[in-house]
Formats: sequence, C-alpha cells, structure tokens
Amino acid sequence: MELTGLQIFKYLPGGKKTENANCKQCKQPTCMAYALKLAKKQVEPDVCPYLPDELKTLLFEACKKQQNEIIFGANNQTKIGGETVMFRHEKTLVNKTIIAIELNCDDEDFDEKYFKIKNYELERVGEKFNIETIYLCGKKDIELRAKQLTEDGFSLIIKTENPETIDKLKNLNPIFETESECPQATNIIISSQNIDEIIEKYQKIHKIGHQNFVINLDISTKPISTIVEELTYIRRLAILNREESFAHPVMTKIPENLNHYEVLTLASILLCRYSNIIVIKDIDYATITSLLTLRQSIYTDPQKPLQVEPKVYEFNEPDENAIIMMTTNFALTYFAVANEIESMNKPTYLIVTPSDGMSVLTAWSADKFTSELAAKTLKESNLAQKVKNKKIIIPGLLSHMKEELEEELKEWEILVGPIEAYQLPEFVKNNF
Repeated sequence: MELTGLQIFKYLPGGKKTENANCKQCKQPTCMAYALKLAKKQVEPDVCPYLPDELKTLLFEACKKQQNEIIFGANNQTKIGGETVMFRHEKTLVNKTIIAIELNCDDEDFDEKYFKIKNYELERVGEKFNIETIYLCGKKDIELRAKQLTEDGFSLIIKTENPETIDKLKNLNPIFETESECPQATNIIISSQNIDEIIEKYQKIHKIGHQNFVINLDISTKPISTIVEELTYIRRLAILNREESFAHPVMTKIPENLNHYEVLTLASILLCRYSNIIVIKDIDYATITSLLTLRQSIYTDPQKPLQVEPKVYEFNEPDENAIIMMTTNFALTYFAVANEIESMNKPTYLIVTPSDGMSVLTAWSADKFTSELAAKTLKESNLAQKVKNKKIIIPGLLSHMKEELEEELKEWEILVGPIEAYQLPEFVKNNF
C-alpha cells in the first residue's frame, strides 16, 4: 500500500517531536514538507539522515511492483498486467484482458480457422475491435506459421518444447509456454494447478535470469467457485501484499468440450476475476463479440466518460428538408441515436451539444444541457440558413425544457421526442 505524507510524517523526528525535528538537512523547511514530497516520490529517502529503519522497510515494501507489465508482439503492440488496484473504481484498470484464440499448426483446418480470426472485426461506441493475439501450438511448420501471423499483425503466445524453435522465434517477442529451461526467451509462462507450486517454479526459473513471467493457472478440473477464489487470492497477493512470486499477469485456458454458452459464461467470469489473458480454443463470433463488449465496459476509465466530438453530424445526405435532432455528446447516447437515424434512411442533422460526455438527464442536472447552451449550439451550427424545416426534436427525457427552449429559440418549433432511441423511426413517421 502506498504511504501518505501524514503516515510518513509520524515516523520522522518532526512527527515524534524529538531531537533533530525540522533540522532542514533534507533541504526542506519542515519534516512535514519532506514527508509530503517523499510520498509523491519527489525526493529520495536517503536525504534524511534520521530516517528510522522501520520507515525504510515500509518504503521499500511500498515501492515493490504490484503486477509487472509485459509488452509483447514484434512491434511491442500488446500490453498485459501493470494493475495497481483490485477494482476499477479505486483508481482505474490499466491494460485490458487479452482474448487469445488457439490455433494448432497440426490441424487440417488451420487456414480456415485463421481466416475467421483474421477477418473478425467489431465496431461499438466508436471503437473498433479485432482479435489481437493468437495462442499457437503444434509442431508442423510452427516457425513458418509464427512468422506469417506476426507479419499479419498478431501478437503470439507460443507453446513449444523445442529450444531451437524458441531461439529462432524470440525476435518476434512472443510469450513462450515451455517446460524446458530457455534463458534466451524473454517472456515465460509458469504453469501449474497448484498455487504453492507456482512459488517453487517461479524461484527456480527466476534464478536462470528471467524477469517477465505469466502465471498459467490450470483451471481444467476445477469448479467455478474454486477458480474465482484462487484467481482473487493471486490478485490480492500481488496488489495488496506485493508478493514477488505473484506480481505477474495471469493466463487461463478455457477447458475443451464446453458448449458456446458454457465458454461464454466461464470466460465472462475470468474477465471479471482476474485473468489477464483468456485462451479460447475455437472462434465463435457471437462469443467473441459478447466478451469484447463486456471488456469494453469493464476497461472504460470511469474517470473519463466516453464522449464524441460536439458538433453537427450529417446523416443520409441532408438537404433543406432534413430533419433536425439534438442530444448530448455522451457516446452511448450518440451511437444509439445515430444507429436509428441511419436505419431510417431520412436526411437528418444531429446536433450534439458539449456536455462533458454526460448522458441526457445527468447533463441537465449538472447544468451541462441548458436552454442557453442549446440555443448557442444551434446558432453556431448555421442550420437556420440550411433548412426550411424549423422543427427540432429533443430527447424525451427533457420534455420539461420545451417551454424554455421555445423561449430561447423563438423561430423554431420544439418537438419532444421519445425516451428510447429505438422509438425514433415511429416518432418521425408520425410527425414528418
């Protein structure tokens, strides 16, 4: 746990009110000033000659990495680990969980599976997602396959027991899963069903000189309750106790012989508690789409709302008879409305107000969507000169603002739209 300035101060001469209090030998005016800067890592501990051993020990523990970050892929494009909190509301989560698809070089349908992986793409709330990482196993042409996948932009996790293969592919900067001792490999997986065995393997491999580890917890024979308990235990040891043996990202493989619903259920649990890499044997578009949607929700920074650029968006080649709508720049609201507008296939202008990424009611309650702001945004858009239609559809949740907006926008007719975006097509059909 990070030490606060006040916690540090209690150990210093100034906090204990003993001799040498506020001696200024640290070049700070007081012990409190030094403690505050030390907590922010703006000064070094050794500049204070009276730092007690007990505080030195606490500072050493506080400086330990909680979970190492591993960057892999030929272009260093993929990051895992680096987490510092148990839950995202405490601060934020750093690197999203990787959904890796297994490809076996010995499978006859290798190319067919690879085609599906390569061509998968999802766009949601303004973000595009695809499969970034492949778990490559088997023996047939594995070196050739690995180079092909890397050229196509994939990061790799490679399972092999052949030291020569590891030596030839190490320049691709993959993560290697192997039981052989390979000091030339940069990123190594430690595999075990047993948490105590992880410590033993870590200590053994660490002596060889490896620094970057991934813990592969074998969950193939365990009930879900045990899986969650063990993964949570490992994360607590890393984040709260700063145990060196567990300060590494965790990988889990979905067991074979599960149907799509079981795979989705288990993978969703692993995504929430606390797998950094989830390996899935087969690609099913519905399963992957569901997992990436869940992942996007979990790894959205709660301190930075999803938002789009506030401006006037044009749909279906708007002309002087175009419909005009207005909403906030909260991304979920925007894309829900935009999807319905596109499906209507009617020329439309959508005015998106600058609302700090807040939803409609939140923006109104925080004075981020006011009649004055709406009027200003409309005037800056110059839509009055572009359209004959003088009707504006506002969100149904803002029906109480109708009179205010009509007062500000005297030449415009304010129409209170539906509450839900999916009701827009029917509303437009009945009013235009």
